[in-house]
Amino acid sequence: MKKRFNCLSRFDTIFNRLILSFVVLVVAVALFIGIILTVQFSVNYNKKIEELENYRLRYLKNNVEALFKDSNQIILDIINLGNQNEDIQKYLYYPMEKDMLKAVNILDFIKVIRTQKDSFISSIELYTEKNNVHISTFTGINFSSYREDFLKEQGVFHTETNYQNSKRWISHRVLTFGNREHRVYTFAAKYPLYTENPSMVKGYVAVNIKEDVFYRLLKDFITRELDAVAIMNRQGEIIAIEGNTEGFHTLLKNKKELIDDIIADGGRKGNYRIGDSVVTSQSAGIEDWVIINMVSTKEYFDETRKIQMNILYFSCTVIVVGILISYLFARNLYRPFYLIINRLDRMKFSKKARESEYYYIDRAIEELYDRAIEKEAVLYENRNIIKRDFVLNLLSAKITNEKEVDDKLTLLGCNLSFNSHYVLIIKLHQKIYNSLDELTRNLLIYNMTYFFDNYSNSEARCLSADLFDGTVCVVFSIREDDKRELAVLRNKFTDYMKINFSVDPIILQSIGFTKLIEVHRNYQRLEKLIDYLYFIPHVYFLNEEELKSKVSNLKETMNIDFEVFSEALVSRNIGQIDIILKNFITEAAELTVSAEYLNGAVLKFVFLYNHFMRDIMKESKNKNDTQLFKDINDLYNVEDFYFWFMKLIETTFEELSSLEENPTKTVVQLIEKVIMENLEENLSLEFIAEKVFLSPKYISRIFKEERGMNITQFMTECKLKKAAKLLVESNLPLEELIKQVGFSSSNYFIKKFKEKYSITPVQYRRNSIT
Repeated sequence: MKKRFNCLSRFDTIFNRLILSFVVLVVAVALFIGIILTVQFSVNYNKKIEELENYRLRYLKNNVEALFKDSNQIILDIINLGNQNEDIQKYLYYPMEKDMLKAVNILDFIKVIRTQKDSFISSIELYTEKNNVHISTFTGINFSSYREDFLKEQGVFHTETNYQNSKRWISHRVLTFGNREHRVYTFAAKYPLYTENPSMVKGYVAVNIKEDVFYRLLKDFITRELDAVAIMNRQGEIIAIEGNTEGFHTLLKNKKELIDDIIADGGRKGNYRIGDSVVTSQSAGIEDWVIINMVSTKEYFDETRKIQMNILYFSCTVIVVGILISYLFARNLYRPFYLIINRLDRMKFSKKARESEYYYIDRAIEELYDRAIEKEAVLYENRNIIKRDFVLNLLSAKITNEKEVDDKLTLLGCNLSFNSHYVLIIKLHQKIYNSLDELTRNLLIYNMTYFFDNYSNSEARCLSADLFDGTVCVVFSIREDDKRELAVLRNKFTDYMKINFSVDPIILQSIGFTKLIEVHRNYQRLEKLIDYLYFIPHVYFLNEEELKSKVSNLKETMNIDFEVFSEALVSRNIGQIDIILKNFITEAAELTVSAEYLNGAVLKFVFLYNHFMRDIMKESKNKNDTQLFKDINDLYNVEDFYFWFMKLIETTFEELSSLEENPTKTVVQLIEKVIMENLEENLSLEFIAEKVFLSPKYISRIFKEERGMNITQFMTECKLKKAAKLLVESNLPLEELIKQVGFSSSNYFIKKFKEKYSITPVQYRRNSIT
């Protein structure tokens, strides 16, 4: 035993401390879980009690309200009876004493109403002041000579209240008639209903609600022995009470101010915890009454003791299992050292040798620790490179699942939860970027990525990557979808670039998205927007969300008249050309068509000019095609294109002006050339116009002015000349010859040939042979 103790003494302290740490941790966790579960259970239980009682209390309130609602409807029906019967109306509002028939009719009517509502109505009364008659389903018809004494004796107008913005009176009364005695709450109204002048009052209608109806409602509401519920009025009087009446009166005595506040507020104060009870309240259907419910939580907590004991047993089980697992884990963790110590003891090394062995183990552990620290340092130094590769992989869709995204973010230490993401593309103006030397370019790009990599904000995160060619892409994430965070980032970055480099960056912003694996799709949409930058030269911020409606409803074409442009080139109308180009630039900036169409339109302008120079003005010193399109590639936006193109056209026109006086002559020569080269074709005016890139009307007009004949006549003339030449120089059969010169009808050819040469084609060939 002593030997075993000495064997373990070298590492026993660490071993025991490790076990103790695990035990303490497990016990703390178990106790913490137990306390949290108990507290959470209690809080949730109380909350559920309050919610349930409020729901039940609202149900009780609706039942009480229904009593007053039905009573009020009875009052309205009786008062409106006079509107339906003129004789009864006279009886209610005018003196008609001793008219027993009308009084009996009214009594029969209110008896019918009382029978229909027998479940809660004791009786119904009607008093008409003009006739001093009191009609009641309880006492019958009675006449009274002294109005004031009679009303005081009845005690109907004890407490004035407000019901649905009308005055009503409520009072507690004991009605007696013979041996019968009824305890009721009288709900009364004077008529006419809305009169404020006492002298205009004609009488009153009262509905006597059975007192025990309220007690029955409260009794049905009570479900536990220690609970109590009461209806009270503003004077603090208890209208009805059921349940633990002793406990409720104790509550009234000890918490009088609180109860007064609840009553004064009409039962809208909410819920209160008072000792072992929860007090809830609701209005009772009329202004002066409040329902107060006292719920004892003692029974609830007695019921939870079993649950608390189960939690305690669970905690003890977790502690025992945790101790066992801790022991086994620590034992396996230190098993190599245990084997080494046993081996050293068996080999009977000297004390110095054993100490060297222990020293080697310590050195190995220290070396592993140093290497781990070194790896962490290397990771930290290359963090931006890893981050850049991660962003590039997102942009190129090489990362396609969320788990891989989470793993990369954890490696970079950026695994905080963010709900919204945006893609930002930051570009330097190409003109500025190309004017910089290599060193300055690298410095600018480095500072752009440095700004985003070090952007500090607890509510946001930036992941950036250099895409070369003066472009940086940023994946910006925020906790909440708040556009203000984006605006702050853009403003700070723009100010940073202006202050340090006097440069205005161009920023393109995508719409928001919720998952990082969607970066590729949003980046692709932004790349399409980049093509529009050429046509909006003075814009430095493009928001995809703002352009979405425009870009999604693009037109197929623009209103560009290329034929007018070609005619303006031929006629050298520089003013017309300037108007066409300016209109194109203005409409292009509105982004009503696709970027591909706009680029195609620019190239078509250049193509028409190039065709004009090559085929019509070929004798001038024009640029070759390669140089022309190279110059276009060096332009940065549509404004540069406009100034370059206008200068090119002006220079061309100046050169041509020095070479010739009549520009239309060359156009006519080109038309003749097209006709001569295509005689065998079925030539039409549209075909020739398409070849010279001018409108049919235009070429027809200038040809007629220049040659004195129309194009059709000239084509016929050329075909006949070629036919005459072939008749002499070839042995082609006549039918084949006619097709070769472009005539579709042999009769038409012979007719035209004879008109020109006064003989037939056969005679013309025969004469040439002889």
